[in-house]
Amino acid sequence: MSSRALKGMENGFRLQLEMFEDLVIPSGIVHHVSGMKSRTVRDDDIFVCTYPKSGTHWTWEILSMVVAGQPQYAKHWQNSAHLDSRTEEELDSLPSPRILFTHLPPRLLPREIWDRKCHVINVQRNPKDAVVSYFVQHMNQNWVDKSRDAAFTGTWAAYVDAHIKGNVPYDSVFNHSLCWNRFPQDHPDIPFLQAHFEDLKKDDVKEVKRLAEFINRPLPYKVYEQIADACGFSKLKHAHEHVKDQSFHNKWREGSSGYFRKGEAGDWKNWFTVEQSERFDRVYQEAFNRPYPY
Repeated sequence: MSSRALKGMENGFRLQLEMFEDLVIPSGIVHHVSGMKSRTVRDDDIFVCTYPKSGTHWTWEILSMVVAGQPQYAKHWQNSAHLDSRTEEELDSLPSPRILFTHLPPRLLPREIWDRKCHVINVQRNPKDAVVSYFVQHMNQNWVDKSRDAAFTGTWAAYVDAHIKGNVPYDSVFNHSLCWNRFPQDHPDIPFLQAHFEDLKKDDVKEVKRLAEFINRPLPYKVYEQIADACGFSKLKHAHEHVKDQSFHNKWREGSSGYFRKGEAGDWKNWFTVEQSERFDRVYQEAFNRPYPY
């Protein structure tokens, strides 16, 4: 029987996928993930844990500014702090407090997080919007060089099917959300905050304040406003393209907008057919035992 990783490649992934334990991941990060549980962390590390395309960059940059105490962009791309793809030596070079991000489920993260009681932030997004954004990324990201195929070359219909079945990198958004929703019960002594992309869109200043207070770094309200403004979509996109060091910039197809596509909520309505949306809703309701909430 084919693994879910192989089935994903049959669906149209040109990015090489493998199974690590019960998780589908890109082959290129297996050597990082295989030793993840024994990695060393620091007491003041902050972990941003998201499903891909769920507000990771946004949240990471906000936290970086909160830690700095001012609306100043971090020098490097967020990818410099990607737990899943950076070596322990590379992450060791980052100054404390480190804001590290990951797309892994809790069971694969460093055990020291639980011992040291690090702050953990989970960001979630309307799953349909996350799937659309993930599809566009995979259709445009080279991963190797401009002469290679994109990460995914199949159809939108094939991608939706692969996603629902969990045959995509980091598995289905359903499985990812479920394990993070259980996190407070599984780890009741760990400082934990769950944020939502849609709440950031609705009132970014309020959410900046909530994040700052959670990591015990309260700031004057005016600074919250300044950080929210600096992390607005157009300004953050400009900073990532023209201000930041590009050392950790991934490869994209010519003409692609890169990580910053639209930054909107509700774009899924322009992609999902009625049949696909209804199927997605049914799978969600079976997994979460409640109607689709968006």
